[in-house]
Amino acid sequence: MATGTPIPARRFRYTTADRMEASDFLDRAYGARLRLGGFPDTGPLVTLDQVQAGALTLVDFRLASDLVFEATGQDDVMINTVLDGSMVYDSGKAGHGFRPGDVGIGNHPHMKDLVARSHALHLHTVGLPASLLTEVAGRDPAEDGSSWELLSLRPVDGGDGRWRRTTRFVDDLLAEPETAASPLLLGPAARLLAATALTIFPNTAVADPAAADSLDAHPGTLRRATEFIDSHPDLDIGVADIARAASVTPRAVQLAFRRHLDTTPTAYLRQVRLAQAHRQLRDATSGDGVTVTAVAARWGFTPSRFTEHYRAAYGVLPSHTLRT
Repeated sequence: MATGTPIPARRFRYTTADRMEASDFLDRAYGARLRLGGFPDTGPLVTLDQVQAGALTLVDFRLASDLVFEATGQDDVMINTVLDGSMVYDSGKAGHGFRPGDVGIGNHPHMKDLVARSHALHLHTVGLPASLLTEVAGRDPAEDGSSWELLSLRPVDGGDGRWRRTTRFVDDLLAEPETAASPLLLGPAARLLAATALTIFPNTAVADPAAADSLDAHPGTLRRATEFIDSHPDLDIGVADIARAASVTPRAVQLAFRRHLDTTPTAYLRQVRLAQAHRQLRDATSGDGVTVTAVAARWGFTPSRFTEHYRAAYGVLPSHTLRT
């Protein structure tokens, strides 16, 4: 678990107009046997802008040529949003076509026997470790993603729009240096994307609640969970981490918070972090360089959400506390 200490996002840009270089790069980057064709007369052949931040990998990918490749399963789950051009996956039994605005699975550990074809493609791609989806689904964290499957390359009805809205939020987060470097923002952002993916793509990862979960949602579970949160507000922790500390399942710890405090583990964690942020603002002195934006990011808040929650809790703007 990462602390709240800022860790700058790693950014990488690649572009080439050379056919052989482009082919070699794509083969190394994606591990797929591929064939390029229909080359443009001028301009870049491949342009890739990549941001790696915590568990997240976001890629803006442009390919000016046609491409045919065999999709092979990799450890990460890659989810594509087509911004321009077109792409078709063919399993030999069924085809899946994707056009601008469409969202679809670009890779998952079980992907095999698929041939993909694209034309003048521009993609926004999100890469997430399969292990993160395993964790967010509430499964044993020792599982590596091999024990469950994504059942469709396409999301359920309405899933495209929900995914695009979620990725816009994360893109905005990564566009600002302070929020892009905050582990307490990046961790929840990655888990938000994972949870959204598990909601919109049919899968076998999300299990039904067990009867034991209700029995485990007792005051002792709540006490262990709150003690863990109170002692580690500066760490990037999610519901799965809280559940492990309480020796129960994520579902049981969620039930315990709802039953005994009428809240959620993440809402309780937010309250604890908000109190830490309030203390930091209150104790700041003139000339020490403390800013509201930096404090918000340090404790896992975007500027707008921080202002909203802070004012609701303390009745004033955070800037007022910092000045007084």
